[in-house]
Amino acid sequence: MTSLRRSLLFSFMERYAGIVIGMVMTVAGARMLTPADFGVFSVGMSVIMLIDVLRDFGAGNYLVQHETLEREAVRSAFTVSCVISGSCAVALCLAAIPFGHFYNEPGVGHVLFVLSAALMLSPFATPSSATLRRQMAFDRLAIINIVTGLGQLGTLVLLASLGLGYMAMAWAGLVAVLLRVLGSNIARPMPWAFRPSLVGWRDMFAFGAWSTASAIVNVIHDTLPQLIIGRVLGMAPVGLLGRAQMVCQLPDKLIGSALFPVVLPALAEHARRGGSLKEPYLLGLSYMAAVHVPAMVCLALLAEPVVLIVLGPQWGEVPTLVRLIAIGFVWYFPACLTYPMLVALGRVRDTLVCSLISIPPSILLIAIAAPHGITAVAATSLVTAPLQVFVAVSYVRRHIGVTWAEIFRAVLPGGVATLGAAAGIVAVMSLLDFRTALSSGEMLVAILAAGFGWMGGLWLGGHPLIGELRGLCGRARRWA
Repeated sequence: MTSLRRSLLFSFMERYAGIVIGMVMTVAGARMLTPADFGVFSVGMSVIMLIDVLRDFGAGNYLVQHETLEREAVRSAFTVSCVISGSCAVALCLAAIPFGHFYNEPGVGHVLFVLSAALMLSPFATPSSATLRRQMAFDRLAIINIVTGLGQLGTLVLLASLGLGYMAMAWAGLVAVLLRVLGSNIARPMPWAFRPSLVGWRDMFAFGAWSTASAIVNVIHDTLPQLIIGRVLGMAPVGLLGRAQMVCQLPDKLIGSALFPVVLPALAEHARRGGSLKEPYLLGLSYMAAVHVPAMVCLALLAEPVVLIVLGPQWGEVPTLVRLIAIGFVWYFPACLTYPMLVALGRVRDTLVCSLISIPPSILLIAIAAPHGITAVAATSLVTAPLQVFVAVSYVRRHIGVTWAEIFRAVLPGGVATLGAAAGIVAVMSLLDFRTALSSGEMLVAILAAGFGWMGGLWLGGHPLIGELRGLCGRARRWA
């Protein structure tokens, strides 16, 4: 097995274990906490996400893509990240009470107080975790993240059972950061990295400025709906929209989030060796079109039973939101490739340009839709997602010399697989008088039908994933 495939294997193992832990956490939280609890935490977490992007300042990715990882570069990255993190944490503590007053909910301030401590601790994991990623040591990263997830789950369940409500999620987040810091430094001890230094800080600052500016714009787009709705409609609608987005992000967690930690180091290494990035990009698009797109279409068709199983019966308004968001998210299949490609090409500033072109119109559309309710906000993804993807892919293809025709040919087999998967679900629903509220058994049959339809679509479209699946099955038989 090649080093890349081994890294992908461990990355997927870790992500799937994390997804299982996250699902247990979601199921437990949805039954132990109220939509208002989720709303309070979501508003506080939205503020934290905005600050955390500035706090990180792209330090981890800078170390991953750096040509030669020298000690002074690591120390400078840690020092800059630490200074920014401390400043952000202090500012957040000072703003916590005013935020609570702004939303007429003191709990928002309480969440911010606890999570500001997590901001202070996070830089101490950056040198070790970035080095492990650079070395593609995803086996050790997998262990760290699984232990972190289990610790967060245990803390959430314990504190929620004691009646702490939204604070159970806040304290669980802090415990997760503590475990990640400890695990990273045990797996890759680098005590010398914590010695303050600013040698070469200009290079790190230049990279981090563009990377952070782009990330801030994107995080504003992701968090602004919760902040606006929390102010306009209250905390319960924020909780409903947040749970809908969480359900729609499940396919991305299954696929894209496992690929992303491997894609950037692999592409950066490929670029350092002088290789062309055109073929890896087209192959990546082909794979994502064959996996991400069918998953989102199937989620839109099975929204009601999925929400019932994951969240429970008290979240009856969520399936409609899930359908709208999932259809919009269909277009995000190139997303996990865009940032790594531009960084590997040395065009990190283009990530900001792409965001500045596509995100402001998206934010404006969300702001216009917010007073009309959460359904209108969810519907904006039908417009904003295609716009953002079109802009991002346009920049990537210009730098690597890919035509739209080549992109179309790469993703066409994935479209055939999508039709096959959707046909399987529709066939099952047709036998049930096109009823969308399926039982668990009926949903299982529909998923199996979608799987057979998907495999048939891959075969009919001649998708390269068929060869990978055959090889995987062969290795599994030999291992057995």
